[in-house]
Amino acid sequence: MRRSKVLAKLRAGKVARVCAVTNYLPFFPAMAAHSGYDGVWVDGEHRPFDAREAQALIAFHHLADIDCMWRPPTLEKTLLYRLLEDGAAGLMIPHVSTPERAQQLVQAVKFPPLGDRGLDGSGLDGNFYINLPATYPQDANRETFLAVQIETPLALDNVEAIAAVPGVDVIFLGPGDLSLRLKCAPAVNDPQMMAAQKKIAAAARKHGKAWGRPVGTVEDAKTIVDLGAQLVVYGSAYWAISRHLQQCQTQLDKLLGKVT
Repeated sequence: MRRSKVLAKLRAGKVARVCAVTNYLPFFPAMAAHSGYDGVWVDGEHRPFDAREAQALIAFHHLADIDCMWRPPTLEKTLLYRLLEDGAAGLMIPHVSTPERAQQLVQAVKFPPLGDRGLDGSGLDGNFYINLPATYPQDANRETFLAVQIETPLALDNVEAIAAVPGVDVIFLGPGDLSLRLKCAPAVNDPQMMAAQKKIAAAARKHGKAWGRPVGTVEDAKTIVDLGAQLVVYGSAYWAISRHLQQCQTQLDKLLGKVT
């Protein structure tokens, strides 16, 4: 079983570097690995991926030896652990607002004794059943991770109980949804967001869990790392391409004149 780079960083008390991709870009895992990232967050919640695209994109992560953290659009048990069988190193689940929901997810994606995941072993994570070790269930529990997103006031109220659930590995703040519901800015230094981050950080610290969130600047990354965050999402294929094209447009406008 492939070892998770994200988990290795978290267990060593270091900060895991993660970037994001929202579309089927087979080259992106290799570029992210080359740039020193530990993992890629693939957003399957807001963007469609069919099953074969998911399999292929996760396999490209394995080729690049970088973690794939997949955010799925479903809570259906077998579809969740099928992504792990396809080789995802971690799953990020949106809108986890109660410890009961967190426990339900652990049941879906962890093997006994932590959960109730179905046993197969013939996927990419088990090397297609070639020389599958008897320790496969324990290896899978050790080298895959469950990140739950705190995105509602109810989740914030329950964050300590959610962090206490065995099998939850990462508490991940979703600033867009949470700020929408708190009626504040998603910015790291917004007063309400800062209070939320400190509450999440305290719950994670108390229960020995990692926490994190996406940031837009390296200054924001420093702020949350100083608060104890160990999973920082900084860098996105969408914004990188958009900004690069804007830069090219500015240069071409100088050379050729503005498009009319």
